[in-house]
Amino acid sequence: MSTSEAVAVEPDPIVRRPHRWFPRLNWLGLALGVLAFGAAITPSLLPRPWLFEGVIAGLGFAIGYGVGVLVSWLLRLVRVPEPSARWKRRAWTVLKWLGPLLVVFWLLIGVGWQNEVRTLVGEDDEGLTTAVQVAVVAVPVAVVAILAGRLLRLFNGWIVRHLRRFIPPVVAGILAVIVIGAVIYLGVTGVLFNVFVGVMNNLYASTNASTKPGAVQPRSPEQSGSPASLVPWQTLGMEGRNFVSRGPTVAELTAFNHAPATTPIRVYVGLDSAPDAASRAALAVKELERTGAFDRKLLVVAGTTGTGWIEPQTRNTIEYEWNGDEAIVGIQYSYLPSWISTLVDVDKAKDAGTALYTAVYDHWKELPAGHRPQLVAYGLSLGSFSIQSGFADAADLTARTQGAVLVGSPNFSQPWGTISAERQPGSPQWKPVYHHGQQVRFGGVASDLLAPAGVWGPPRIAYIQHANDPVVWWSPQLLIAEPDWLLEPPGPGRTPTMRWYPVLTFLQVTVDQFVGVDVPDGQGHNYAGAMPAVFADVTAPPGWTAADTERLTALIPTLDNY
Repeated sequence: MSTSEAVAVEPDPIVRRPHRWFPRLNWLGLALGVLAFGAAITPSLLPRPWLFEGVIAGLGFAIGYGVGVLVSWLLRLVRVPEPSARWKRRAWTVLKWLGPLLVVFWLLIGVGWQNEVRTLVGEDDEGLTTAVQVAVVAVPVAVVAILAGRLLRLFNGWIVRHLRRFIPPVVAGILAVIVIGAVIYLGVTGVLFNVFVGVMNNLYASTNASTKPGAVQPRSPEQSGSPASLVPWQTLGMEGRNFVSRGPTVAELTAFNHAPATTPIRVYVGLDSAPDAASRAALAVKELERTGAFDRKLLVVAGTTGTGWIEPQTRNTIEYEWNGDEAIVGIQYSYLPSWISTLVDVDKAKDAGTALYTAVYDHWKELPAGHRPQLVAYGLSLGSFSIQSGFADAADLTARTQGAVLVGSPNFSQPWGTISAERQPGSPQWKPVYHHGQQVRFGGVASDLLAPAGVWGPPRIAYIQHANDPVVWWSPQLLIAEPDWLLEPPGPGRTPTMRWYPVLTFLQVTVDQFVGVDVPDGQGHNYAGAMPAVFADVTAPPGWTAADTERLTALIPTLDNY
């Protein structure tokens, strides 16, 4: 038989040639891409800046397109009959006109959705020009993502062509996917991740060694880093130096409380102060002894965030409410921002919180019962995770503290997770009721803590969390499962329009975390204004009144909160 008489061979459904960078577009991919584009633009927990909105929209389109291509490939693989040429032409005509109209519709309605969320958190609306900005970002993001997928598909075909010489095509296709997955995983978690961490370490190490304007070495022996301190000033790190050197003066405390104040005790141990978590915790206890902290009325053991930060509004609240007759202690475990520390230093955060609280508690419990300060655990964000790590469960938390204020706990925190999961039926996940609120209570604002009927404590354990705080509600499970907090009626600040979509909701809440503290006080991951009322309820400062709480709440935003 001559070459011209050769029988045409049907293309293999696994290896399709020729490979082209810009092949004929896939109808199902485009259709699902348009739908995923719209789903990605739907509202989430917080208002998204147009840049982030565009990135998520572009990725949404690319994900939808990829799913469509995959489904088309599977249909060809199992030999599902294709529509006739006539139906294909009609389908393309419909998509050609309806697709762009839907994209424009999503962009316009997306502005309305985002403004709906802005209204809920107290921000100004944005105009329709935002839709254009989103589109300008979304298009190149979608193109790059689809081309990256095509590159992987080419790589997959190359692997299959070599493997099919030795094994059946289907097996070769499965192995190719496994190989590509392994290469991506090792490349991202290995080479790229190590390079990223190295760059961030170099960048933030220099930041940690710096000192912010206004932070000067304290002269008072009650502060770490002073000439009398066991912890040298230069070892405290940037956030440690900020913490010990700033805050209200004795004169300011006296003027506010109309009574002679005591110099506040601020104890801090930096990364460079001791080689590991255990030795830093031991040094912190020695500093507490040196400063006379165990003779004060209140001792707050604080978990720090990734950079070693302790929220200044909280420090100021405690010192004003107790008129300086208290001590706050914290240790540093990292100098990386919390979002990076969550990736690389979460074990260090756990070790630091456990070591510090255990060391302080072990010394405290040996003191005469009538001569101990009130012992309170505190943490915000990753600091809440850190300090909670020192407790096995709710019973341990109530047995070894005389109060706790745990704010904006990350979703992976324990015992927060177990307590939340064991909430009473009918109580929402954002504000669970645990054991009738006898000792552990949840709320978005201080008034929520007093809502359950019955006596609260002692001790009083307060979990403060907003219904729209992405740090609290972000979880890898969002990739594949709808959480309870989205199935329930929305709490304050969360739009009822929000829906769960596989993968896309995970991306939305991931992005929300980057703007979590940029929203007004009382929303998202911004809790500063609630601290006076919460600490007053939990610690009960002697002689403190509701009017004092109102005065302090008004004063806190005007203070040096660096």
